Amino acid sequence: MIDDERDDAGFTLVELLVAMGLMSVVLIIVTSGVAEVYRNVNRADTLSAAREQLTTSFRRLDKELRYASWVSTPGQVGGNWYLEYATPLGCRQLVLRNGVLTMASWNLPSTTPGTPTTIGTNLTRTGATDPFTVYLPNSQPFASASPGTAGVGNDYQLAHTQVRIRLTGALGPTSLPFDVLFTAQNTNASNVFSDNGKLMPNDCSKARPAA
Repeated sequence: MIDDERDDAGFTLVELLVAMGLMSVVLIIVTSGVAEVYRNVNRADTLSAAREQLTTSFRRLDKELRYASWVSTPGQVGGNWYLEYATPLGCRQLVLRNGVLTMASWNLPSTTPGTPTTIGTNLTRTGATDPFTVYLPNSQPFASASPGTAGVGNDYQLAHTQVRIRLTGALGPTSLPFDVLFTAQNTNASNVFSDNGKLMPNDCSKARPAA
């Protein structure tokens, strides 16, 4: 008669605990890998969406600023950042307020901007850098920068006014710096503060709130 007691013995508690421990380790490794893949995909998606949002939002600025004939000195009033400029269609005012960049339009001789439209949201300053910087014609803003960094020679002299906007956009957990330089092609050294005699100095900036 054959003794089958060994076949019915099953597993001991120690064997079950060891098997469960090994299975837990495997599950943790698999779950961590899946979670990391998901985080990478989500990060790539949000980065792409943030870049697309910034590109779309600032495409209008490129069309506006390239035809600007006068640009004000940027300034901060009450925690908000302002920049005014003149175009063939009238005055424009950019305002960075509470993370929202807006643009308002109006025509001289009025000094009251119209209803602002939103250019971008979830925007912050990039570190301690001012969001708006204006370089005037005949200036050499890259004189202290190496040619490799600035993309031009150290003695490069501007022929037109340039506006540099530096901000950081956020979309979910993703932050994306935005640093772009616009050239106002209708400006030169002779009309830094006027539009060929049509605009008096600082006319557009008179709409800015008093400090």
